[in-house]
Amino acid sequence: AECATRGPELCVCVYAMLRARSLRLCRPPLAAFRLLSSAAGPSAPSPSASAARRAMRSPVTWLSAAATLGVLYAGYEWQYQRQLHRQRAAGRPDLGGPWSLVGVDGQRVTSEQLQGQWVLLYFGFTKCPDICPQEMDKLTAVLRSLDGKGQRVLPVFITIDPARDDAPRLKAYFGEGEFHERFLPLTGSFEEVRRACRAYRVYFTKPTADEIRAGDYLIDHSIISYLLSPEGHFIEYFGKSLSAAEAESKMTTLITEWERERYLRATLPQWVAEAMLGPVEVPKGRTEAPKLPPIPAKPVEIALPPAPGKARA
Repeated sequence: AECATRGPELCVCVYAMLRARSLRLCRPPLAAFRLLSSAAGPSAPSPSASAARRAMRSPVTWLSAAATLGVLYAGYEWQYQRQLHRQRAAGRPDLGGPWSLVGVDGQRVTSEQLQGQWVLLYFGFTKCPDICPQEMDKLTAVLRSLDGKGQRVLPVFITIDPARDDAPRLKAYFGEGEFHERFLPLTGSFEEVRRACRAYRVYFTKPTADEIRAGDYLIDHSIISYLLSPEGHFIEYFGKSLSAAEAESKMTTLITEWERERYLRATLPQWVAEAMLGPVEVPKGRTEAPKLPPIPAKPVEIALPPAPGKARA
């Protein structure tokens, strides 16, 4: 009746008020929800919800991650060592062999006596005007750098001119102190020198009888130095094209890898070492693999006193 007398505007207002009141009555306030939640306490999860959460939990833990990384690294190291061993065995030329020469003090020096230490062989002659001194200067720089790293290598100079490079001349030549103080110069008869050169395929020209009588001649020869392991096996050769830094880096890598392999073979079970590194190489002329010789506390070397009137650099 009031809506009819006062008009439709009042009816619209009353309808809106009643709708808003009904909505407030049907929806409890947020504070009531909070009060009910705090009174009821924390609800225990249902067994099905706990199982679902356990199923969704990640299986990766720190322990499992570390174990996985360890297995992956071991597999990578195994493959790397096997591939490295195959490459060395496939690409290494068959060089080396026994020899016997004479030192500056007249004592016999054999290839077996030098085992137990790293050896660097160089073939040359003292009358060489430029190439041999340059190469020995380079090797001296390489050896001094290796000495600083604790990688001791014995340099051995084998003359290819035994007719002129006798023991007194070699002693005076290396006593001048221009080259590394551990250089071990060796000479011998022509057949002994030729046998040592043939073992490492060293090329050199033989002077004629007239040239030997005249005493003034040059010898054409290959310019290569050879790195031997403590077992006496050939490891690598270094030519004239390599710089001192390149030769030093290569020698450091080879020595480190060889000593690492030797350590693994000495500490791991034999079947594990052979699975990782392959079987031990058997040198030519032998029926069984060599045993690793102990490194002596004092390697074989010959002290060279300085020549009279000249001081060692």
